[in-house]
Amino acid sequence: MSVRSSILKGASILSASQGLVAISSMLRNIIVARHIDSENFGIATTFALTISLVEMTSNLALDRVLVQDDEGDSDAMLGSAHLIQFAKGILIALVLIAIAGPVANLFGLPHLIHAFQLVALIPALHGLMHFDFVVRQRKLDFFPTALFDTLPELLTLLVALLATLIFDDYRVMLTVILLQAVLSVVASHLLARRPYRWTFNWPLARRKLRFGWPLLINGFLMFGIFQGDRVIIGSQFDMHTLGWYSVAFSLCMLPTIIFAKLSASILMPILSRNRDNSEIFIPCCTMSLTACAAFGLLMVLGFALAGSALIQLSFGDQYIQAASVIVILSIMQALRVLRIAPSIIANSQGRTENAMIANIFRSLALPVAIYLAVTGHSVQAVAACGIAGEAVALGISVYLAPIKHGKVMFVRRLLLLSACGVAIATVTIGLAPAQTTAGEFSDLILQLFYGGAIALLLASLLALTDPHLRKECRHLWQRTRDTKTPEQSLINNDT
Repeated sequence: MSVRSSILKGASILSASQGLVAISSMLRNIIVARHIDSENFGIATTFALTISLVEMTSNLALDRVLVQDDEGDSDAMLGSAHLIQFAKGILIALVLIAIAGPVANLFGLPHLIHAFQLVALIPALHGLMHFDFVVRQRKLDFFPTALFDTLPELLTLLVALLATLIFDDYRVMLTVILLQAVLSVVASHLLARRPYRWTFNWPLARRKLRFGWPLLINGFLMFGIFQGDRVIIGSQFDMHTLGWYSVAFSLCMLPTIIFAKLSASILMPILSRNRDNSEIFIPCCTMSLTACAAFGLLMVLGFALAGSALIQLSFGDQYIQAASVIVILSIMQALRVLRIAPSIIANSQGRTENAMIANIFRSLALPVAIYLAVTGHSVQAVAACGIAGEAVALGISVYLAPIKHGKVMFVRRLLLLSACGVAIATVTIGLAPAQTTAGEFSDLILQLFYGGAIALLLASLLALTDPHLRKECRHLWQRTRDTKTPEQSLINNDT
């Protein structure tokens, strides 16, 4: 099978799996949110924030090392990754137990210290993860990764349904997140071809730490960036406000996470193997940027035109206040999606400090958000701080992107895509009719499909402005018609 066919097959598998993950995750949140009130959903959100603290501040990117490093598929490298992962899991679990009290008090929930201590089980469980399924990405075999992502999510959906029969408060979400960790670890071992083992090899461990330390520091910054606004709102406002804000945040965040995982899994192997071949590397960089810009526009237009309907149809009228911030958050996430391209380009060359440095500048918006919250400004004002921070971080990330001979082309492409995206979004949102906030079911469905269709059409048109992407689309079209084309595929050159 050619590299191009492998990439297309991998993209199809990952797209399908991430689609299932998105649907399952959203349905799970809907089940929980509709079963409990907004205040309890706010409490449940504090557990999710604590888990994010664990995951983001302990990210050594061991899975990415196994894909990027030349010796990533060796038994010694895999065993070393397992040992580091286990040690990290135990250490983080002990830290979580120690800080459970202060975290509970921060959110005004001192009576729930025991619940925050239970969350410490999650990193301990993740410490037993088997990474063999990740190594198979080196050969563009994404099926194990797709199963690992999908199966636990689908089973967790069943867990959520069963938990609602037993509990009627925040314990529904606590049960779900604990069992999800168990299912993920079990899935990683079932998908492994090699036995689980530990290997102590200091040179290999040092290589992983050298690759991962910028990402570890970046994890602390990312927690503040991704979750800082919710921590501020949870500590300065009430749990009801945190509940509806989290609905808007999760709706905007979910597509970003899925797109980021999909992009990293597909683009990382291609860019890594062609980092010394500028004829392939530079066009792939610009295609990555175009895809990110198109997806960002899709998010902004989709939530602007159909966000209110989506909230009411999925989570219910008690969370309708989420519509007041969903456009602000979608713009922030669109800028974050744009940052994916230069970040992956840097990671493909082992330059993992790109995201860390960009996020240092992004985190400068947090003190402003804290000041606005403490001085009595609105939730919308707190959320808007993220837009300015993401814009600055994007500029820094592009400036640091290691594109030797195509930097000027990359920057010009970014400016053109940004200008077109802003113009399209401004005109479309300005001409759009007012969203229905308490309409009939049929009106909400119509608004949802209308908004989604318009967003998809305009985002697709923006994507097709890239000549290399148009060529790949023509090749894909010719392939589906089972005919040959005289043009040579860019990805087919990747051998």
